[in-house]
Amino acid sequence: MGVRSKTLVTVLLVGAVIGVMSFSATNENLFKGQLMGDKDEESTDTAVEDTPTLLPDLTIGLSLTEPETPEGDLVANIEISNTGEGALVSGQEFVYEIEINGEQVLSNSDSYSALEKGDSFSFSYPIPQSIYQYAAKGEVSAKVDTGNVIKEANESNNAANASYDYLIER
Repeated sequence: MGVRSKTLVTVLLVGAVIGVMSFSATNENLFKGQLMGDKDEESTDTAVEDTPTLLPDLTIGLSLTEPETPEGDLVANIEISNTGEGALVSGQEFVYEIEINGEQVLSNSDSYSALEKGDSFSFSYPIPQSIYQYAAKGEVSAKVDTGNVIKEANESNNAANASYDYLIER
């Protein structure tokens, strides 16, 4: 091989090496983590799986107080509880509702209550007979988290029903 040929081969090899080095220097993520990336992802996934997320579990209790006179109002006694291991933090909005014989009589949203594990709040809500004209026999239902916006440990226990039957005819 002549001097010119050797010089040309040397220039091409040096140019190729410099080109590869400059390409890899400008592309910092090139070839990085291919071997370790899969291993790191596995360890990250394992760590997430090993850390359980503690979720709240909203439940609703319902009992009725029937009126003593034909003109009296039925009263729904409600208790909303967190029976889950996690807390419902303030700012998480949820809705609760009461219906009598399929007709809604109360819908309210709450985002200021914080319910730690085991916490609850209760209230009584009179259902005016003069407004809703309900029969002397029927059913009241109560629901919590009606929009299913709270991620809960158990999503199937958010409703309660109670039947009523007046001995007093209206």
